[in-house]
Amino acid sequence: MKTALCFTPDLSFFRPAVFTAASLVAQGDADAFDIFIVCEPEDVAPGFERLDPGLRSKINLLTLDFSRYATGLAGKGRFSRAVFRRLFLDAVLPQIYPRLISIDADMIVARPGLAKLAELDFEGFSFAAALDMIFLMDCKGDALARQFQASRRSLGLDLATPYFNAGLMAIDRARWRAQDLTARVTQALREEPQRYPFMEQDALNALVQGRFAKLSPRYNFMGDFFLTGLEKKIDPIVLHFVNSPKPWEFERWRGEARFSNQYKTWFKSSPWPDWPTPAEPLRARARKPAITPQRRRFAEGLEELLATQRFIDAL
Repeated sequence: MKTALCFTPDLSFFRPAVFTAASLVAQGDADAFDIFIVCEPEDVAPGFERLDPGLRSKINLLTLDFSRYATGLAGKGRFSRAVFRRLFLDAVLPQIYPRLISIDADMIVARPGLAKLAELDFEGFSFAAALDMIFLMDCKGDALARQFQASRRSLGLDLATPYFNAGLMAIDRARWRAQDLTARVTQALREEPQRYPFMEQDALNALVQGRFAKLSPRYNFMGDFFLTGLEKKIDPIVLHFVNSPKPWEFERWRGEARFSNQYKTWFKSSPWPDWPTPAEPLRARARKPAITPQRRRFAEGLEELLATQRFIDAL
């Protein structure tokens, strides 16, 4: 039985979600998945019907009205209420899939290996996810790390309790349902939305208290990982651009040009060649960022911390 791999974008992230799907299909192991884009009808970008037929045939578009699921849930800041849709995948997807993969639209599948998520043993946990920088930043010990520590404490988490990133989650559907996670998380979000600045991610972390199957950062290579020089050693499968601006925001992007160029090249031959705006000359870095002494110390701390963790995909 295949695994359902699902994007849940709003309109602003619909096109990048198609790009991410294309990056998966290009790796050759996408046959392990039935790929879904699950959204509301108004989130479908005009021109989707003109997508290359070979790619279009691999994407199942499922549109529905989420209002009956998301009542009482509101977006916050740059996040629309579409972020909550991943919580309802069990309710809206066909029951034939025992395992679901929820994946964000600001990711690139960089090499084969994502299909392993269809077969990994979750060791009794309801889902698997990778550690977030909100947890890993403890290795840096700066003001932002202290801010993240305060945030985790406010969720009732001990600082030693692992905190995951919800951008990529592999869900054991039966266990998720048995623990009634959707209802419990959405109830918490409706009752105390101010308690969860990172919304459904915070609420899930507060609820499970570190009880999830840990994926190594090769499945969610995010944020400050790009500044550490560890990319070659970790050999990531999934790159995650958690911060803003995103690499497809060509005029604002300040990261490495190799990433924005991937988007620029793909969009040029897509139904949306001038999206989001006609591309200006990139101001991004042509080379990898310099590994300063501070970044080197952070990288060393990360490696030490990661060595203490047990990952189900055995980093």
